[in-house]
Amino acid sequence: MKKEASVILAKCGREKKLYGIRIEKRNHDWVRTWAFPIQEEVAEKEGFDKTSFTGNFYTDEEYPGCPYCGTKKCFVCGSCGKVSCYDGKEQVVCSWCGAEGRAASEGTMDVSGGGF
Repeated sequence: MKKEASVILAKCGREKKLYGIRIEKRNHDWVRTWAFPIQEEVAEKEGFDKTSFTGNFYTDEEYPGCPYCGTKKCFVCGSCGKVSCYDGKEQVVCSWCGAEGRAASEGTMDVSGGGF
């Protein structure tokens, strides 16, 4: 049986560097399985900047986390819809657009990439 998988883009909150998160569909949910550094040009060429997903997102036990800061958590910005590292604090700042807000960890999320 073929696995449904893709890559979403994220940006490290500490290093402000781009990375890819491999996600895999499991029982109607998306699971983060792997993360890797990626250059903007490669992400754009592969179309990762145009992907978007809706659903529940979970983390596999083997997920290594951000390749720069090591955190395994991330959040989706309420302003731009992009993914940034999450350090576990209640107050968050988006690595993409600089929007500030409170972290919410439950419910369905809309995730999109692009707009380097």
